[in-house]
Amino acid sequence: MRHVPLLASPLMLTALTGCLAMMRPAPPVAAPAENPLISGAPLEATNTNTIPGLTEDDCKTWPFGNSIDDTVTVKVTEAEICVSLHKHTEEMASWQGEPTMSSSEGFKIVNDANEGGHINATKSGAAKLTSCFNKGFNRPTVIWAFDYTGCAPNNGTVTRTTKSLRVGRQAWEFRGAEAM
Repeated sequence: MRHVPLLASPLMLTALTGCLAMMRPAPPVAAPAENPLISGAPLEATNTNTIPGLTEDDCKTWPFGNSIDDTVTVKVTEAEICVSLHKHTEEMASWQGEPTMSSSEGFKIVNDANEGGHINATKSGAAKLTSCFNKGFNRPTVIWAFDYTGCAPNNGTVTRTTKSLRVGRQAWEFRGAEAM
């Protein structure tokens, strides 16, 4: 019996590419906030990072429940925009030492006029929180917390009249008289 390799036709490739393009994540929902150049306060967002298959009984210590909050803080001045991220990850227990695959996190910065740039936040800290046996996936695992920080020039991306800002997966809609 002769083996004939399956080759994707141009039509199949076009259909697959179109389907993959439609699977892009939805734009983030903007949270109401004060313009940080007016208020002087940072922008903050919290996301729940759920670890599938993990329960309290599976871990040696359980300081965080089965959902872990990741936080993003954005500080804006006339001169620069700075991002801080506190993120939790699940890593294989067989990994020796601190995981190295997460040395930085990139953030696209976009205002309401679709202007912006990119901030590369580098890892500024890491801590192993606990060891667990994930019964849902039948494997030992380790929970880590990582901190990232990075800044880039503001270059007019956020002004006193900016109406909104998107930083990575977070978005804020500015309220107030000067932002209208």
